[in-house]
Amino acid sequence: MAPSHAGPTRLYAVLGHPVHHSLSPSMQNAAFRAAGIDAAYVALDVPPERLAEVLRELHVAGFSGLNLTAPHKESAWALVPGATDEAKRSRAVNTLRREESGWEGHATDGPGFAAWIASIGVGVRGARVLLLGAGGAARSIAPVLTSLQPAAIRVVSRDGGRARAVADELHRGGGPSTEVTAAALAERSESGRGWDLLVRALSSSAVDAVEARWWEQLDPSALVLDLNYGARAVATRERAAAGKHRFEDGLGMLLHQGALSFEYWTGKPAPLDAMRAALLADAGSR
Repeated sequence: MAPSHAGPTRLYAVLGHPVHHSLSPSMQNAAFRAAGIDAAYVALDVPPERLAEVLRELHVAGFSGLNLTAPHKESAWALVPGATDEAKRSRAVNTLRREESGWEGHATDGPGFAAWIASIGVGVRGARVLLLGAGGAARSIAPVLTSLQPAAIRVVSRDGGRARAVADELHRGGGPSTEVTAAALAERSESGRGWDLLVRALSSSAVDAVEARWWEQLDPSALVLDLNYGARAVATRERAAAGKHRFEDGLGMLLHQGALSFEYWTGKPAPLDAMRAALLADAGSR
């Protein structure tokens, strides 16, 4: 297929720290090839203290779009002059699109999460959900979880104040009558065994002793979803296997949020089959 535009190659990147593990370049470059778009997508390791400077530099350099991964999603929210409704709701951005006046921010984590769990047949209605994390990804997916009408959701973070802030946002947002509570990871759960779904939105790939105590509260038939993927999800995969819990890593979420990023940048339908094949091939080679 011929390229869909004349002129210089469009440039895109994912910014993170670290970012060497990201499969986004393989996925998005495959998408551009499948759609006939002359574009290149690279990974850039950007320390938090350089984020504002790098965003300015990449806009001046003419980059067309960016993705943001940990630890930049919440910080970038305050640095973009424009934002979509989805980004405003989550107060975090993971996708930026070039506008003449600066970057416009979007949050594809929430809708990407919704598409992912629908694709693997996860039922949330009436379930007891344990959400570990209170960063940008957690803030994006928490409203999605509550909209699916679980019986209860507990937001747990290393910083109990951040967890309570996410819970308060869910309360202010109204919607279905779900019991929403919050706690710090260091606290003991008083609920006993019974969490049906654990959604792990922590950037750490290791499961330490403090976090492990919350895993002890899972129902034997619980499902574990880790937003990390590949090597960064090995520890959670092994812990889930030890507890005989069904486990899914975040490769599927990466696919769907990446597809939404592609559509936001290009206005074209995402070539999901090509993106999925590239993800599986790259993941299998690492």
